[in-house]
Amino acid sequence: MAEQTQELQENGENIVNRVFGVAHKTLIVGLGAVGMAQDGLKKSWEGGNEFAGKLVERGETISKERRQQIDNRVEKRQEQVKDLRSDLNQKVGDSYNQATNAALNRMNVPSRTDIQDLSKQINALNRKVDKVRKEQQERAVA
Repeated sequence: MAEQTQELQENGENIVNRVFGVAHKTLIVGLGAVGMAQDGLKKSWEGGNEFAGKLVERGETISKERRQQIDNRVEKRQEQVKDLRSDLNQKVGDSYNQATNAALNRMNVPSRTDIQDLSKQINALNRKVDKVRKEQQERAVA
């Protein structure tokens, strides 16, 4: 019986040692897995930061390009508006002048060119009158 007890005790110790050995290996495997996971996460995080940095750089580049495109389009539209405004001002001015001249003609009010022409004619007549007076004075003196 003592032998059986000894044998059972040895078998029990072997089983306990095996269980503890398996438990110890399982613990070591778990710790190794945790360590590898940490290393992977750390690399992913570092790589993720690098990747995120690249994404930010690319986003800024695209943003600048789009902003430049929008600025160019806005400048073109502003130039078109300026041209249209200039054309419109010219057309409105021409229409106003035509309407004003037509109204003045209906009221028999002379235009600027009519007054200028009349002034030239008056000046020419004044010169002729002065010339005739001078001739008459010369005849009267002689």
